[in-house]
Amino acid sequence: MTDFRPEVAEFKQFSAPYIKDDASVSKTMTHMLVGLMPSLVLSGILFGGEALMLTGFCILTSMLWEWLFCFVTKKRSSTEDLSAAVTGMIFAFMLPSNFPFWWAAVGTFMAIVVFKQLFGGLGRNILNPAVASRLVCWFLFRSEFSKYLEPVVNSPDEKCVGELSLMSGVDTYGDMFLGRVCGGLGEVSVIALLTGAFYLLSMRVISLYEPVAFLGTVYIFSAVAGKDGVYQILAGGTMLAAFFLCSDSVTTPITALGKVIFGILAGGLTCVFRFFAGMHQESMLIAILICNVLTIVIDRVTETRPDK
Repeated sequence: MTDFRPEVAEFKQFSAPYIKDDASVSKTMTHMLVGLMPSLVLSGILFGGEALMLTGFCILTSMLWEWLFCFVTKKRSSTEDLSAAVTGMIFAFMLPSNFPFWWAAVGTFMAIVVFKQLFGGLGRNILNPAVASRLVCWFLFRSEFSKYLEPVVNSPDEKCVGELSLMSGVDTYGDMFLGRVCGGLGEVSVIALLTGAFYLLSMRVISLYEPVAFLGTVYIFSAVAGKDGVYQILAGGTMLAAFFLCSDSVTTPITALGKVIFGILAGGLTCVFRFFAGMHQESMLIAILICNVLTIVIDRVTETRPDK
């Protein structure tokens, strides 16, 4: 199967998923796992061991589906590049901590087999696998996404179900910064996400183009619409989307200008869906997937020149 974006073939040496060898892929994915680790550790503190077990389950099943697909299709196994582990971890971060394990296995199957391998594998997938599978799970198991547990630090004696920050509108900046709110197990703490993002930026695994454009657009759009821009940035997994979903180097543009355009479009669409379509957490997922599809157009418009 040919590369999804053959017009950028000459630039493959500049961009991490169009990678020269397996060692460079695994190195990049190792950095990604390290960058996700602060959120994982804090999710264990906030939601208990159940959150850690769910994340581990998603990682293991993602790697299992990848190995099985390669085995059945007689392709060389790609589990050692750790991209499946990263996909499983990010997918888990968008789930409630009490999400059923077997449904999570359905989600990781769709992420790895349907949205990654059937498109040709890493570097050829059009859509971000974790985002696409999370959105499909929302359609299939919607009832489970209305049962977000309160962090154990809020109710240590019993498990309580609460509303997402975007729905309640009453959580404080401090609670959202520390993660003392309801939400996906790895997306609730802004400080943990920023710690991981700082590491990835220092390792040059991600750039600031998409996150700044995305968050800036959300803030400005919110202010124009009469909403609290800071609240919109801190709530609903917006920081996870900015630094870990919009910065996916396979499904986003390769040029600096293209990255900025992608971030602006994703941020604008997120606000449109939130404010005018009555969507909450799913708004940014739909926005990112739409922009994933537009990536090839953005690349062509911006002449697909690699970053200097």
